[in-house]
Order: sequence, then C-alpha cells, then structure tokens
Amino acid sequence: MAIGKVIATAASAFLAVTATPAFAQDESPRSFTMQGSWSLDAGDDYCRLAAVFANGSDEIAFALERNRAENFARLILVGDVIVPYRGTEEIGYRYQPENVQRTARFLRSETADGRAFFNLGLIQFDEVPSGPPDLTAVYNREDELAFATGINALLLDEGLRQPIRIETGYMRGPMQALQACTDDLLRVWGLDYQAHQTMTRRAAPVGPAYEWLASGTIGFGDFPLLGGGANPVRVMVSAEGEPTACHVHWPSLDADTNESICEQILENGEFTPALDAEGNPIASYWTVDPIFGLTRPFGGRRR
Repeated sequence: MAIGKVIATAASAFLAVTATPAFAQDESPRSFTMQGSWSLDAGDDYCRLAAVFANGSDEIAFALERNRAENFARLILVGDVIVPYRGTEEIGYRYQPENVQRTARFLRSETADGRAFFNLGLIQFDEVPSGPPDLTAVYNREDELAFATGINALLLDEGLRQPIRIETGYMRGPMQALQACTDDLLRVWGLDYQAHQTMTRRAAPVGPAYEWLASGTIGFGDFPLLGGGANPVRVMVSAEGEPTACHVHWPSLDADTNESICEQILENGEFTPALDAEGNPIASYWTVDPIFGLTRPFGGRRR
C-alpha cells in the first residue's frame, strides 16, 4: 500500500492512549535505510513528507505532517518492528548526531491492513529549550534549516524492546521542501506568505482563549481524543484582529463539538493582529491544539 494511503487511512483510525513509564535497554539499534526517495503530499490544510525505510524484509513508513508555519511537525511511524514495552506511554528519541535525549508521548492504533501505527505527536526541529517553550515566538525558518542541516538520522532508543535507527540522510533538503509546501498552504488560505516569512509578531488571543468557550464544550471524556496533535483548530485573523473563519485539522472530536468550538471562537474571539517586518498589521491565522489552549486548567473559574 502506498505510504500516502497508509497514513491517510490510519490517521482516521481509533487511537488509544497507553499508560505507565517507558524503559531503556542496552541492545544495539537496528538500522533502517531509505527505499527510494522522499515524497511530498499536500492538501488544503496539510503538508506530508514521507518515505519508506527498510532493514531486510522489515519496513517502517515514516511521515512528517505539518499544518502551520512553525517548526513543529507531527511524526507518524507505521511498522510492526516498532514494539514498545508493555504499558509504555512514551518513546525516547534522539536526532543524530546531535544526540540529545527527547521524549514523545505516543498514540497507537492499526492501519486498515493491520500494521502497527504510531502517532508521536508534534516534534520540534530545534535545540531543546532551556526553559518552557515560548509559544509567542515568531517562526524562524533559517534556524530550522540550520538545525536540520546537521541531522541525518532519528534514533528511537527508549521504551522499545529493541532500539531503532532510521537513516533519514541529512534533513536540510526535505525540510526546505516542507517549508515550501507550508508557503503554498498560506497562499491557499489567502495570506501573504512572503510577509509571514519576515513577520515580527504572530496573531495571538487577547486573554485566555478557553474563556471564549462555554463550560463543557470540550468534556473531560474528550481528552483521550486530543493527544498526538489531533484536532487542532485554525482561526483566520484579520489585520484588525477579528476572527473571520475557523477550520479543524485532523478532526478527532465529533462534528457537533467542533462546530460549537468554531461558532464560539468566531463570536467571542479577540486577537492582537500579526505584524509584518515594518510593524504593520497583516491578515494571518492562529492555530491551537485544544487540549493545551481551549481547555480550562483544573481548578480554574468556570462561567
């Protein structure tokens, strides 16, 4: 089955969260090398960079999915050779040769043809921040490319019965392709992609965005459906800071819930507009992962 079809089919499958800690192991990693070349798939709300890697007859389908101009991408892996320890909820990984330990909480399901499907959520192409990430920082394309230039493999080294090394080759070229695809997304959305490359401020909510939603719009029972970068909400924001349209990517909540989320954001939302290189307001967008930006903190005041 083609990688694009595998990923698209599996992305709509039911995802279940596992629980309990990851483990480390001392076995040497199995190395998987690329078969063919990278492929790029694009829709109106996503870009997907994908390739197949093999070790003998064993294969791993690898995909990076991006739905915004930021240095995050959702990592999808498909392959029965990826075997977490029973009860593991996180996979440890390292970009190589950088070799800094990182972790990803994963969701696991199966493809239509029964292969193991792993959604590792949003991973970042940058140095590990020394403190909490700055969610208001403007996306720096050159910094991302500089980091990708030094990366030639992904080592999955914690939480698996046997570690796996995916020999991606140096990632500058693939990352440039992903960035160009994201530029096309902005054009499709009716935005000035060139102004976004040099913008000095992103569009951002005025106050906590969860205040825009009535209590219970996203229920506690919805939380298991919101992992792995699922159901991000994209709001188009005018140069005056007004929300003008609302879209949901990779939906995992039911249609009625997502319709209610968008209706309330469009009715109640207020933004500081994005600024171009000269400090002039421009039309832009704001994307939020609901579990982090649209759900009220425990103990918070409810209206």
